[in-house]
Amino acid sequence: MRRTVTRVLPALALLGALGSFAPAQAEGGPVHAAAGCRAAPYSASFSLYFETESYIDLGAYITSSQCNDINLRSTNGTSYRACVIFVNHTSACNYETSVPAGGSWVNIATDVKDGTRFNVRIFKGGGNYVTRAGVMDF
Repeated sequence: MRRTVTRVLPALALLGALGSFAPAQAEGGPVHAAAGCRAAPYSASFSLYFETESYIDLGAYITSSQCNDINLRSTNGTSYRACVIFVNHTSACNYETSVPAGGSWVNIATDVKDGTRFNVRIFKGGGNYVTRAGVMDF
């Protein structure tokens, strides 16, 4: 299995996977007013290759004042499901959200406080040996 994650924090190596992280772009306000929310450069991006796994967890991320919500969109023309895990409170998903193909933004968590630690779980769905890719803003 290979996974590549880009984020604006220092590069971290994940056991059993290849990964690079770049830091979240801060500054801003609520989703409707923030200049950087849902606009490049995004807080994180990913391209995940699934062999037989049912899901892959990405993180650890920390929300910023840039967005009110945790936003996600597919970037490779495939749909999938995703959820947020608020790591200071639980190891379970908040709820699953469908992420449509075609690049429409969806909120996978709403009204999240600044400074909240979380992971994002991406579900494979469909057959084996597939890639799921997307960008997030939070």
